[in-house]
Amino acid sequence: MKNMSKTSLIGWFMLISAIGMGIEILFNWRLFIPLVIGCFLLYTAKNRRKKSSARLIIGLFLIVIPILSSAFLKFFIFVAVIYALIEYSKTKKHSRTIVVQTVEPEPKSSLFKKKQPFIKNILFGSQKKVNEVFEWDDINIQCGLGDTVVDLGMTMLPPGESTVVIRSFIGNVQLLVPFDASVVVNHSGISGKLKVFDEETEIFNSNIIYHPDSNEEAVRTIKIITNVMIGNVEVRRI
Repeated sequence: MKNMSKTSLIGWFMLISAIGMGIEILFNWRLFIPLVIGCFLLYTAKNRRKKSSARLIIGLFLIVIPILSSAFLKFFIFVAVIYALIEYSKTKKHSRTIVVQTVEPEPKSSLFKKKQPFIKNILFGSQKKVNEVFEWDDINIQCGLGDTVVDLGMTMLPPGESTVVIRSFIGNVQLLVPFDASVVVNHSGISGKLKVFDEETEIFNSNIIYHPDSNEEAVRTIKIITNVMIGNVEVRRI
């Protein structure tokens, strides 16, 4: 049990909850009979030549109601919420710091190559990339709960435009960019603040496209796209 990963524990918990919910519905006729009728209505509506939308809606309703009424489902939701809050409290203490260091990209070929990105999505917990060399690719990550720090200070950006896309549910996002690169920021958020260098803006269900410096002579440009439901976004030079 000690050697099991967090993902394995979550998978086993979901499996046990699903089995418990199935057993509960099977031995509770108030839940089992509507479920059987709903499945029958869906089956007959699907196999008829003329599909009945009324049968489909009623069948789906009769299936969903027993599932939502299951005590195991309510218990699963309760535990999931508690777990999310615990993981969120951990990420508030230890924010994710990602320091990006790159090498020159290899010459492009006509063959399509599938590869895993260096910086990956993460729902809970911490991710830290420090002093690791990898080939530069545009960054496109999704975060769940917690703060995110992306350090591009040691990045060997290629000439032209490089893109950084970060989507976060709840938490603050901080991006550290090189002093010699031009920056374009496209931010969308429900609640929070956007601070780009020395300018700060309150965000409430807003979308802002921001050009803090129109340096047409800049060889390298970083296009930053952030979508944060609740949290602050800060872009600053290092």
